Amino acid sequence: MKTLEESVKYTIRKKEHQISRLENSHFNESYDSLNKFLTNEKGRGSVALRIEYLSTWYHWNFIHNFISNDKLHYNALAKSNFYALECNNWRFLLGELVETFDSAISLTTSIKHLAQMLYLGQKERAVAYGNLLLKMLYGKQYDGGMFFPTHPWFMLELFCKWQGKKLEQKGTRYPDSLGVYERALDNWNTEDIRLVSDIIDDLTKFHIAQSDEDVTTDEHGNEFSPEFTKSNYFIFPVEILMWLSIRKDLGLPDYTPSPENKLMQMEINKLPEQSIPWPTDELVEKCKAKLKEDNPGVEFEL
Repeated sequence: MKTLEESVKYTIRKKEHQISRLENSHFNESYDSLNKFLTNEKGRGSVALRIEYLSTWYHWNFIHNFISNDKLHYNALAKSNFYALECNNWRFLLGELVETFDSAISLTTSIKHLAQMLYLGQKERAVAYGNLLLKMLYGKQYDGGMFFPTHPWFMLELFCKWQGKKLEQKGTRYPDSLGVYERALDNWNTEDIRLVSDIIDDLTKFHIAQSDEDVTTDEHGNEFSPEFTKSNYFIFPVEILMWLSIRKDLGLPDYTPSPENKLMQMEINKLPEQSIPWPTDELVEKCKAKLKEDNPGVEFEL
């Protein structure tokens, strides 16, 4: 998008369409499928897809409620995080059971769920999930990741720096350069808050300019995509919020948006004052128990 105003207008239209048209496919049918798994009417592979749909549904609602109703329903985002984690948790276990099974939520999306856990103050879950994503990065699920976009690599680097780890690039598709994110990584734990503000201003401009769902191709079929291709994140720059959440956890000086940075001034882009409890879902727990009962001796990673 060229401007924040364009991003806002597009997001409003897209979320209104998704909320009004897709409740049955993403919400009602998902719970129906989980119940049918318990009665052996659906296979175990369908469960992960339906849990992923529930994650998507609650994320749409979180963004929609803010951008259309000016309400921040953090519990909806917490549910989105919960279902995303359980989706990859389920698929990782299936990968242990079936050698050829390598499905997972895309790394580009999964790393954003990790950022959202940090944003909501769900530190323990974030650490556990981040470590699982690293296993998947070097495993068959992500097989070394992707060359593009670059922001997931920035976010993985942040996680590793925060956790005192080194992100091993060997065997991955780590890009030659992280571009605009290099400066943020070089100063990830600086106490110079003016520098942080300057960097975030640059990251914000980049985020807005690189938010677009239009993907172009050349005559050979090569795709040319912006960094952020889902309207879920056009006005919710979780890569920046992840950095700020980590800085908050380390007790570094607080960030205040510059007067020109309208995106970071939005209420949704201020870290919640209190951590948001991790939700549960009895139906998901019953499905996990059945999968374990059907496969004695197996254990979920998370």
